[in-house]
Amino acid sequence: MGDRANGAPTTTPELTEIENTNASTSPTSRNFSSVARAVSIGNSMTALPSVDDLQKQSHNLFEKIKSGDHEGVERLLSERGHKVDIVPRIGCSSLHYSRCNMANWETETGDNPLILAARVDSRMVKIVLMYGGNPNHTNKERDTPLSIAAGRSDKEAIDALLLAGANLRAAVVKLTSLLKYVASDEQLKGYGDVACSVKPLTVLLSDDVYLKCRCPIKTAFDVGRDIANIKDVRSEFKTEFELLIEDANVFANRFMNNIDRMWEAREILTYPVDLIRMAIDQKKKKFVSHPFSQQIIYDRWFGDLAHKMFYGKLLVTLKFLFSPFLVLPLMLKFCLLDVCRGQPVMKSDVAELLRLKFTPCLCFITDAVNYLILHVILIFVCLTEQDTGKVTPLEYALYVCVISRIFIELDLGVQQGWRRYFANVWNYVDILILILLSIAALYKGCIDGELHVAVSYDDIITKYEEELDTTEYNLEEWSHSIGHYRHFLNISYIYAVTEFVLFLRILTLLEYTRSLGPMLIALKYLLADVLKFTVVLMTTVVGTSITIYSMSVRLEKWNLDINKECGKFNETDKTTDEWKSLISFIDDMTAKVQVNSITDNSKNLCDGGDITIEPPASFGSFLATLRSIMWSTFGLFDVQNVTKPYEESTISFINVILVLYILLACVLLLNMLIGILSSTFDRIQENCDVEWKYARSELLKEYSRGQPFLIPFSTLLFPLVYWFREKMRQEKQKESEKFPTQAAEQAERDKIISEVCERFKTDYTDYSEEDCATRPRTARPGTKPGTAPVSVLNDFDARVRQMRTRKPNIEFSDHY
Repeated sequence: MGDRANGAPTTTPELTEIENTNASTSPTSRNFSSVARAVSIGNSMTALPSVDDLQKQSHNLFEKIKSGDHEGVERLLSERGHKVDIVPRIGCSSLHYSRCNMANWETETGDNPLILAARVDSRMVKIVLMYGGNPNHTNKERDTPLSIAAGRSDKEAIDALLLAGANLRAAVVKLTSLLKYVASDEQLKGYGDVACSVKPLTVLLSDDVYLKCRCPIKTAFDVGRDIANIKDVRSEFKTEFELLIEDANVFANRFMNNIDRMWEAREILTYPVDLIRMAIDQKKKKFVSHPFSQQIIYDRWFGDLAHKMFYGKLLVTLKFLFSPFLVLPLMLKFCLLDVCRGQPVMKSDVAELLRLKFTPCLCFITDAVNYLILHVILIFVCLTEQDTGKVTPLEYALYVCVISRIFIELDLGVQQGWRRYFANVWNYVDILILILLSIAALYKGCIDGELHVAVSYDDIITKYEEELDTTEYNLEEWSHSIGHYRHFLNISYIYAVTEFVLFLRILTLLEYTRSLGPMLIALKYLLADVLKFTVVLMTTVVGTSITIYSMSVRLEKWNLDINKECGKFNETDKTTDEWKSLISFIDDMTAKVQVNSITDNSKNLCDGGDITIEPPASFGSFLATLRSIMWSTFGLFDVQNVTKPYEESTISFINVILVLYILLACVLLLNMLIGILSSTFDRIQENCDVEWKYARSELLKEYSRGQPFLIPFSTLLFPLVYWFREKMRQEKQKESEKFPTQAAEQAERDKIISEVCERFKTDYTDYSEEDCATRPRTARPGTKPGTAPVSVLNDFDARVRQMRTRKPNIEFSDHY
């Protein structure tokens, strides 16, 4: 199908040669040169007119089209050509779209007769189309006949062009490009009224326009993606663009609701374009959660296992468990026996086993078991006492798992594409786990190679007690031993953090289950809200901490001033009462003053040192202040800590700041968080089925070409896995090459789509539950005239479609 599916005509080698030969000439000369060579490519014309005659005819044709002379245009086209047969939604032969045809001659600006006709009316468009006008021609401004007809809101012209195979996406791209930011007002005025309104797009992207395309669902998906990818759109049109994307998604869902049979859904959704995978990639959640889509996803997820009985599933389980030990003998059997008998590799026993192993559900089970193996080994490493600096056997097993996991992640990135791989947040978690474990392995390897003295915490305590009882104390040996322990303690920190992250990663694998999946998906969205709230809360905490800690900074200046004045006071002769009065004043202003007993006036105020004025421990540093304010959010701060050496006014100021913070953080922000979480949870619960089905569908995309073997066989059998993947790719390519030759199957598929389109037009009505029993439904296409319309309740298919169109209480966005 290729370009023909989008309405783009294919070109013959002869026409390509003509266009290349005349690429450097003017448009008019190019037309005449094409006509002159028409005989060489099989045209029936035997006598060629002169160049002057051709120029006169072309000028006459363009003028008659601009003036709206329908009869004159049809007469000129009939003299130089003949009417063509137009296949609905496809068009006519590419030979008619060449410049040999008068209906495709061009002006100096690149306009062909069909573009000029689109500026006139729909009747002129139909006349040019009847004589082979190219509906996908573009001029120098990238205008197409369809974009011009949409700019005039000419529905009849749009319908005629789409019926002739016009490319809808090209017209959408042209119209959306006119709504971007422009450099100047003059440039905006040059675009005309089309650049000031979204009305042409709304006319062009209606449901009846989608129904006239050869593949309506694919067209709706492509148009939505093209609009979403448009950058630098003017601000006043962003909302309209979002509505157009939403309308395209709604149309695809409504079209699915009008499919009555599963075999129809398979024909429409799987060939020749995989619309299920396209919907998953573009996050069309409602479309993916449709029953027909879910049934196709279910069949792909389980493959041949979906319809096996108990003993068949038992046999598959045994093959899954013993496959690492069976694959090599079966490979030897193929190389030694099957090749001699001429048996193809894809029909051998080893291919059957590998094809079974590549079933997505088995790849998912394999990946889950690999995570569990890594997790269990890490748990034993964390909980096992290690009294030696050497690498233990458990750590060797852990490092082997890490190496295998690195190969699996690299393979996953290559198979999915790195852009899609990094679009998954949990892949970043996998990378973090591997980085932490790799750092621990390198750290432990360096320690094991350099330090090999037996060291443990108990040994350090015992040796410490022994050294205290003796007079000999080897400081160098002690520092060496304690350094050992610090290294091992750092490695333990890395293992502990990795264990916590790995617990979270394994928890995400439970999203596949029906009971826990919706809950975990809701938890994911709730965590996103908590992160947003944390940003607001931490901003408040930091601001409050800076405000309170600024009071402690002032005490440093006060401390310097007190010591300076005390130094001056010591140099003077004062009585004992004067000394005591000064000490009492300082004691009132400070929390602690260390002075000797004053017996006479010869004593200094301080015992050879400075007076220490320290703030409370809760506000001793900025980090301590930050920590105190953070814990006060949860009521874990004692206000009695706000005491001397602060002045009474300073204490009152700090208490006021704390009260304001408690009101803002505890009363307002925390209650706001509770409200946000409740709203998010209610919204997710209303659509938990849609969310869960889409999350499960993403697993299909991830594990369609996953790693089929357990650790450590996954690393050893990597070459075999890549070889078989290449064989499967070649086999799939051969099947796809056969598909275009099956014209009967394509015709049958087009017939099914046409039937669904007619059903969409006649059957889709938003009945309410009250009038379903009384409001009649329009008869199906093909019903004999005069027959009474069938009631909705008496038509089971219509009742099913009516139930599919029921909307939830809270509308759910595909882009949530």
